[in-house]
Amino acid sequence: MPHDPLSAVLDMVQAIERAHQLSAGLGEAGFLADERAQWAVYSQIVILGEAAGRVDKEFQRAHPEIPWSTAIGMRHRLVHGYDSVDWLRVWKTLQDDLPPLLQQLRGLLPHEEGRKR
Repeated sequence: MPHDPLSAVLDMVQAIERAHQLSAGLGEAGFLADERAQWAVYSQIVILGEAAGRVDKEFQRAHPEIPWSTAIGMRHRLVHGYDSVDWLRVWKTLQDDLPPLLQQLRGLLPHEEGRKR
């Protein structure tokens, strides 16, 4: 059954927002020392990648500015490498990659949807 691409984009936005909420107030050292925060952020990045994978190829091609394959690939690396997660890479993803992605994704949503939260 095909998925509504905007619903999946909204899921991606919510996952990024949750990842930031779940790690709020933590610096790098705090995150690396907090197993609960690590796994919480991990789960949201997995959801982000899963939602990205539900966006049909036509919609992905129409929005090449979004790193669809990178998000999907990160999900695969985390899920299949759950026993050897590079938590520093997860932190850098959270800090460096997700904020600009969040802005790009919000730009794809109707005005009201992109501003919810």
